[in-house]
Amino acid sequence: MHVICPLEFERSRLAHAAKARGWALYCCGPGRAGIERWAASVRLPAGTQVVLAGVAGGLRPAAIPGTAVVPSIIVDEHGREWHPPARIGSGEVGAPPQRAVRCLSADCVLQTPAAKRVAAERFDADLVDMESAAFARVAEAAGWNWQVIRGISDGYNETLPDGVEQWTSANGQTRIGAVLGSLARRPMRLPTLVPQLLALARRSGAAMQAVEHALTERH
Repeated sequence: MHVICPLEFERSRLAHAAKARGWALYCCGPGRAGIERWAASVRLPAGTQVVLAGVAGGLRPAAIPGTAVVPSIIVDEHGREWHPPARIGSGEVGAPPQRAVRCLSADCVLQTPAAKRVAAERFDADLVDMESAAFARVAEAAGWNWQVIRGISDGYNETLPDGVEQWTSANGQTRIGAVLGSLARRPMRLPTLVPQLLALARRSGAAMQAVEHALTERH
C-alpha cells in the first residue's frame, strides 16, 4: 500500500506504522500543486492501492475532532464528484448512519465557523481539505485503487489561528519562522493565540492517531 500525506507532520505520525507494515509513505506537500507534483514523480501501475491520509476540518457536528473519517464522496468547488473505489476499515467514522460522507476539496483554508457553515450548506459537505479532488483526478486517470482518510483537527465551530495558511512550505514542512511571526505580529493576542495553537496541535495529534488506527485496522 502507498500512503500519501500532504504535510510532513502527518507523514511523521504514520512513519512507525508504515515501517512495521511495509507501506510506502510519502509527503507530497499541500494543496493541488503538491498532489500533482508528487503524481508526476511516481510510476505506479494500475490497480495499486494508494491512500491519501492526513488532517482535515470538520464542517458538521458529526465530524468530531480527534476522529477519523473515510469519505465516500469527494467534491470540488465546481461541484464535480468522485467516488473512491477502495474501502478501508469500517468506512465512515463519526458519520450519521445511512448517509454518504462528503469531503469538500477547497482551494484555500476555511478559517472561521462562518466560512465552514457556508461551505457545508453549499456543497452538502461534512469535512474539508485541500488535496482530495486533485488526488482523485490523478488516481482515476492512473487506474489506482484509491481512498481518502482524514483525521478531524478542527471542528465546525472552531476558528483556526490567523496566518495558518502560511505555516507550511511547498514541500510540506512546518515553517517555524512563519508560526513565530504570526505570534509576534499580534503580541496583545498572545494570551489567546498560544492556547489556541496548543489546542490545535493536540487535536491534530489525536486526529493522526485515529488515521493510523483506521489504516492499520485491515492492513
